[in-house]
Amino acid sequence: MENTLDRILSDQKSKGRLSLLIGVSLFAAAAVLLAVGQVMGWVFLGMSAVLGAALWQRVKRNRQELAKLGDPETAKKELRADGTAYYQSFGLTVCRRFCISERPSLQVLPFEEMEKFEVGLAGDARKVLFLTDKKGVRHPVAETVKDDGNQEEFDRAYQQIRTAFAERKQ
Repeated sequence: MENTLDRILSDQKSKGRLSLLIGVSLFAAAAVLLAVGQVMGWVFLGMSAVLGAALWQRVKRNRQELAKLGDPETAKKELRADGTAYYQSFGLTVCRRFCISERPSLQVLPFEEMEKFEVGLAGDARKVLFLTDKKGVRHPVAETVKDDGNQEEFDRAYQQIRTAFAERKQ
């Protein structure tokens, strides 16, 4: 599956539309319940307000993350370049200059802003690939557990990040 900035943006918009639809539905239900004098309408109104605030925060955060890419046309070219890979099991795109993690939320991680990358191990059962920024904050980008079928994809993502990370220092 080819991963492009347009697909990432489309996925984010569809998630936003779904949240907006649910929020509007809750608000409409609250209006109807309050109109007929049901106290439960206040609960629905509160839930729609909380969902609306969360949606607004997500949109704001996504804009901040996408701003890290710089020029959208340059980012699109890099996402189409040879050597760019999309790891569907992890919602992870790895390019020469950055990686984009879509789980649990959109996160753009430019390699030049990262101090190191590492693999956290929990015995033989679990492996997590982290990028650590210069402030010491660890950003998990891929995780696999024993016998989940993602070991090879995890190892490919590790190798690609290792290569891109080594090239950034040159």
